[in-house]
Order: sequence, then C-alpha cells, then structure tokens
Amino acid sequence: MSARVSAESIDPRFYDHLGEVPADWLDDFLYQSVELVDRYGREWALETAHRLGVPAALAAGSGTATELTARLGFVPSFERALTWVLDQLTGAGFVAAVGAPRARRYGSQGEIRPAALGAIRTAALEHDERNAPFLDLLDLAGEIYPAVARGEKNGEAALLGMGQTSLWLRYFDNQNPVYALNNRLAALAAANRCPSGARALEVGAGGGSATFAFLEVLAPPKREALARYRLTEPAAFFRRRAVRGLAESFPGLPLENGELDIDRSWADQGAEPGTWDLVYGVNVFHVAKRLPAALAEAHRCLAPGGWLVFGECLRPFPGQAITAEMPFQILDGFLGVDTDPETRPHPGFLEPELWVENLRRAGFVDITVVPDVREIRQFYPRFFAGAVCGRKETS
Repeated sequence: MSARVSAESIDPRFYDHLGEVPADWLDDFLYQSVELVDRYGREWALETAHRLGVPAALAAGSGTATELTARLGFVPSFERALTWVLDQLTGAGFVAAVGAPRARRYGSQGEIRPAALGAIRTAALEHDERNAPFLDLLDLAGEIYPAVARGEKNGEAALLGMGQTSLWLRYFDNQNPVYALNNRLAALAAANRCPSGARALEVGAGGGSATFAFLEVLAPPKREALARYRLTEPAAFFRRRAVRGLAESFPGLPLENGELDIDRSWADQGAEPGTWDLVYGVNVFHVAKRLPAALAEAHRCLAPGGWLVFGECLRPFPGQAITAEMPFQILDGFLGVDTDPETRPHPGFLEPELWVENLRRAGFVDITVVPDVREIRQFYPRFFAGAVCGRKETS
C-alpha cells in the first residue's frame, strides 16, 4: 500500500474562499501533513476495529452504535468512541451506514482490511518530523481503547496522568504543524479585529501556544499599545508555564493572569462585565458544559463593539469522523456536556452552522467563520480548522 499523498488532489477553487487567510499559510507542504495525519487516524480506526472484534460483530448483523456496544460487551460509556471508529470506517468505505447521525445502523460492507500503521507513520515523519506529537497522541489513545472499552482503564487517568504532561505540551504546541493551524487561524482573526489600545481576555490558555500565536501575528504597534492582556487557565501548572514564557518573549506586555472556569460566573473570576474589547480562546468553548451560558458570559464581558474570537476544530459535515477527536472520545470532560437537538446535538466538535447559530442566539452580530468552512468544504471536505467570530452590538 502506498503512503504517498498528492497535493494535486486539492481543488484549486479552495484557495478562492480563504477570505482574510493568506494562501501561503495553507501550502502544499502543510496539506500533505494534514492528509497524512488524517490517514493515520483512519488506520488507527481500522486497527482498533480489529482489536475490538468489530468485523465479527457486524458479520452477525447490522446494528446501531448502542446495540453494537452491547453486542461486543463493552461498557456503555464507550459508545461514543465506538461511534467514532464506525464513522471512520464508513467514510473510508469499509462499513455501510443508514440513517442520520446518532441514529445510524451500521452493517458489513465486505472485508475490513488490516491497518497499515507503520507505513503511514513512516511517511508522515519522513514528510515532516514535527508531526510526531500528533501521531504519538493517536498511538497512546489507540493502545488504550480496548482496555477502556472493557472498563479496565479510565480514559482520564490513562491520557491525562502526570506521565503524559510532556506529550500534551508537545501536542498543543506551535511546532506541531497540524494543530498549530488552529492557533494561527484564530490568532489572525483576533488580530484583524483587535483595536489599538485593546483590553484582551484569553480563556482556556493552556500552556500559552494560542497566546504566542496571537501576539506574534498582532502588528507591533497594536501589540505595544495593548492596555491589558489577561491570560486565564484553570490548571496552575500550565498557566505558570505560559506566563513565564510570555514574560521572556514579550517584555513590557501588560500581562495579568488567573483562573477562569468558563462554566462559572466570569465576573466572579476577575473578568469584569462590559470591560473587554477582545475575548479570545482556542479549543475551549466545545468543552463548555452549558454552551449557551458560556457564550452569554463572553457576551456580558465584552465592551460595546467588542469581539469574541475563538479557534475551534470544526466538523465540516454532520456525522463526519475527525481524526483529532480520537483521544477525546474517552474523556468525560469532552463528552459530559449538555446537548440540544437544534444547537448542540452531540458533544465535541461542532459544524460551522451550529457555531453561527449559537452565537446568534447569544446576541452576537457580524458573525463569521475564518476561513468560511461552509464554502470551502465543497472543495476540500477535510478542512477541520477555523475561527468563529462575533461582535457585541455598540448599543
């Protein structure tokens, strides 16, 4: 099996819909990394299917994810992870699926071939060795999926234990090219909407990679004119690391820091209402337990005319499995959110239309997605990154 990926498969019309995003940010070299990492996730879906006994279960008859979870003897909480595996195999043509997402019946569609993990991993590293953290995280998740399915291991303990801190820091890093695209797109959108003399509030900063991306993209006159930059992150270890690095790289930055849990009152955590010109974050709002409440808090924080800009991994089409989801399908914090059939029909990464509707209901105007995945998905259906932007009205 060839692991070669050809950048020629991108429809050139893709580049006509990037809007404010420079075309050279999405060159063929990055495209090949995205494709190889995505293919590696698909190979892990194949490998996992065999390790879990999915081919035999499907040979016994079609079933929903709930039915197949029970048929295979897995703990009920593993259903979302099994759904991810089945949807990956459906998208690759190895499994047949009938029905809308979350109500699909999956059935056998011929032989499910063995995975080619080694070949794809080698190709991804030969193309760009900086892809290693993404591949390593998929490896870690793939290895523990069977034990989690049987209830022998807890996903949080296995993935988020102190022994994995280094891996997560390397994953959420701007040197990890596929993940860094999220940071760069959000940073660009935020910089383009950040006024001179802004008071900026960042939520869910983690180790600071999105902060660095924003400050690097922000034009020096605007960066030097920042009135306040409040970095918030609930985990003290990551927050201290971010603050230390920022102080070294951006001396003179009017930097503040503190905890902020987006599921609690922001005003009670140092984010004064009506104060901020920019609220910024990357990959944080999809884990809000009560998304409408979190967006309402962001809206309340903003000064009139202020912007909410956040980067997200986006799901171009309903029911589409995304490689980046694999590790998170076994984390309660990712899955344990309030859903709504109209605005949040499933946990995790949302479709761009759902984000737009959620911001509209929260009172935002001038809502846009950067770049507009709703347009470019017809030319590149595996473009998963974007920034969601909304402005608070001036009156």
